[in-house]
Amino acid sequence: MVFSKKRSFTMLAALLMVSLLLSACSGSGAGSRTAGSGETSGSKTLTIMAETSSHADAFKSIIPDFEEKYGVKVNVVELPYDQYQQQLKLKFVSEQVDFDLAYIPIGWVPEFQLANYIVPIATEQAKLDELELDDFPGIDNAYFGADKQLYFLPYMNETHGILYRTDLFEDAAEKKAFQDKYGYELQPPQTMQQYKDIAAFFNRPDENLYGVTLMGENSILSGFAFYNRLFNYGGDLYDDNYKQQFNNEAGIKALNDFKELFQYASPAARQYGWSDASSEFLQGRSAMAEMATTVAQMAQDPNQSTIAGKVGFTAIPANDDNTSDIKRFYLPYGFVMTKHSDNQEAAFQWMEFATSQEMMEKAAPVGNIPARTSALTGSLASEYSFYEPHADIMNSFRLETLPLIPEGSTITGEILPNAVVKYLFGERAAEDALKEAETEFNELMKSRGY
Repeated sequence: MVFSKKRSFTMLAALLMVSLLLSACSGSGAGSRTAGSGETSGSKTLTIMAETSSHADAFKSIIPDFEEKYGVKVNVVELPYDQYQQQLKLKFVSEQVDFDLAYIPIGWVPEFQLANYIVPIATEQAKLDELELDDFPGIDNAYFGADKQLYFLPYMNETHGILYRTDLFEDAAEKKAFQDKYGYELQPPQTMQQYKDIAAFFNRPDENLYGVTLMGENSILSGFAFYNRLFNYGGDLYDDNYKQQFNNEAGIKALNDFKELFQYASPAARQYGWSDASSEFLQGRSAMAEMATTVAQMAQDPNQSTIAGKVGFTAIPANDDNTSDIKRFYLPYGFVMTKHSDNQEAAFQWMEFATSQEMMEKAAPVGNIPARTSALTGSLASEYSFYEPHADIMNSFRLETLPLIPEGSTITGEILPNAVVKYLFGERAAEDALKEAETEFNELMKSRGY
């Protein structure tokens, strides 16, 4: 489908909620990736716009290394979450573009690319080869435009998964009791049925321990739980013709699966958002939590977690152990290059340098989750226990970004979460909740010319 002129410049910030998630963030690789070895670019200053975040802190930490290597000064202009996108758009629209690179969620790229605010990172194959793109899971999603050129270079990828208490899962008495009750070994769940069994086994409210931490707040976060289960059953948000694919048997089963798990969660979980849910798990009040890699990172910090050093991470399971064609959303942040930059060669050098395996490994402890498989499975893997499982998720499932159409944020952040919450609270039957969501979806898409 070709975007109409009416919709071309009205991107609805498809990943604003994703930006909020990532702001909270305080081996099948292509081999060792080291910092680039390009020639120096002379005495120049490279300016990068970024949202204030721990992953921005991470790439700022390697600026001295870049400046020493290339003789180019780097200036990072940071803005808070609630101002960043607006200010970025204002600069582009007014053509007051006083920066060379922007660090953004991938959801903003289509609007900026369509409006010709940004340019391809490289078009020559030799330059693209320098970036060792095969080391980035999901890199196919970084190509935009009719001729599918590379406009986005990932720096941080986030996935959703299951955090679990290794002190409980590896306890000999717990393992024996579980084996005796269920007839198989206690280990991170590989199927949805195992997930339910383990949640039921550890659900001990009288011991201030719940089987699983879930989020039922009306937001994109409850939406994620539904989407993962919808994909497990072969459903989707919409097809290639933008016709809904969720009001069906797959959608009903997905809602039922999600609601069933709440019987092993805190009674307050239906009201939980990000803060409440992460707090519950990090304080050791549940055996598992269905959350994102950001929380896995927080769980390793003894200043934020009472269970530091006792947390593992695994994928949201499919219905069986075959994940090769199961879709999963992931949340990439990365760099784009502005059309107005006078330092495009230096901008390319920065992107090559900052996203190298060597520099990603150096910067990660400051607050980033590297986008390269080689950085996730390299020297830091033993220190950050969730890195390798995260890499496995990124390379085992069919990765897709949240919808990059302008209506994507309304669909994933409003229409479908509304349906999920109505069902969780008993306000609608599953069939009725999904039928209402279908009606809202159809009205939205029709109003936008689909």
